[in-house]
Amino acid sequence: MRIYLPLAPEDRPALLAARREIDLPAGREAWAVTAEARSDRPGQDIEDLEYDAIQDAVHVALQASAPASRALVIAADVTDQAVEPHTASGGAYGVRLRTGARAIIASFHVTEQDARTAEQDDTDPALLWFDSSEGPGALVHVDRPGA
Repeated sequence: MRIYLPLAPEDRPALLAARREIDLPAGREAWAVTAEARSDRPGQDIEDLEYDAIQDAVHVALQASAPASRALVIAADVTDQAVEPHTASGGAYGVRLRTGARAIIASFHVTEQDARTAEQDDTDPALLWFDSSEGPGALVHVDRPGA
């Protein structure tokens, strides 16, 4: 299952080392297109559902970011059995890791705008895409001040 994880401080070493896997603890919140989310939206294209799930993760990441910082979301794959629904605080796409898991990083997504600018904009944030090997470069964009 593809999950979307807002960057957490404990993720940075894996990104800086350009690792293609990341260890995630039990209880870590993420966003994903679950079977339940698909059944609640019959006929909706999977790509549209994935877009909604990543945007939910992006909005959470932006809320946790300093005003002058961009947000980063990690797209990663885990087994379906590793996650359970967690819609109470995560919305329709909210999940949490049932157990600790090693996730295979698929890509990184960094907001083009900083958190302050994104908050003032009523559209979904545009995202820069980085390959799974480009963790250090993605972090440069997050840490660079300004939009």
